[in-house]
Amino acid sequence: MIEQIITNKAREVKSLRSCPYKRTKPILKPDFSDTVNIIAELKSKSPSFGNFNVNMSNLIEIYSKYAKAISVLTDSKYFGGSFEFLHEVSRRTNLPILCKDFIIDKKQIDWAAAAGADIVLLIARVLDKGQLKELYDYTYGLGLEALVEVHRQQDLHKIEFKPHFLGVNARDLDTLNIDKKAAKEMLSKFCVPVKIAESGIRNRPDVEFFLPVANVFLIGEALLKSSDIEATFKELLCL
Repeated sequence: MIEQIITNKAREVKSLRSCPYKRTKPILKPDFSDTVNIIAELKSKSPSFGNFNVNMSNLIEIYSKYAKAISVLTDSKYFGGSFEFLHEVSRRTNLPILCKDFIIDKKQIDWAAAAGADIVLLIARVLDKGQLKELYDYTYGLGLEALVEVHRQQDLHKIEFKPHFLGVNARDLDTLNIDKKAAKEMLSKFCVPVKIAESGIRNRPDVEFFLPVANVFLIGEALLKSSDIEATFKELLCL
């Protein structure tokens, strides 16, 4: 699965030309100081679920009320996203925006920054050690934050620096299976300022499972599939 995604992504990157967007708002720094902080995700589809039938305008309004940041998928083929969509979300919220994509080239970071992203996802699985450090430094050089994501033990050696934001994805990008226990164990090994639990967080017990090792939660499907999104937020946040 992941090999197909990256092959397609390389073709996408080659087709990127001059960016049509011009950033009009300052870069926002996320505040993850609460006991539980949610990065709420926007996407129209995913390989693990299929299509989400949601009202994006309504979602942005609710997310802006309860979340600390919004994750926007910009991959088009597999997640139905785009930089245009990120630009639109950025215009309609005062929350920091995470550009969630399979970043393999500086051009993608340039586009994300211009479209209004404040944070960029860097997935260790799809980069070698040199690429990861180069893209990490480039991201911070633009004034953005970088969220470094890991899933497999064999990718840990690629992180020879101390990222400010470190996320562990409980979902295997090949099989799409979720292993929350392994993700929790991996999160416990890191000593970084901000640790983020990603994938498989559906309810308050899942949040409490990860709380000993993380206080930021990247949540998509639980919100996108919910019939009452505000109630889901309140359960997750214990409001």
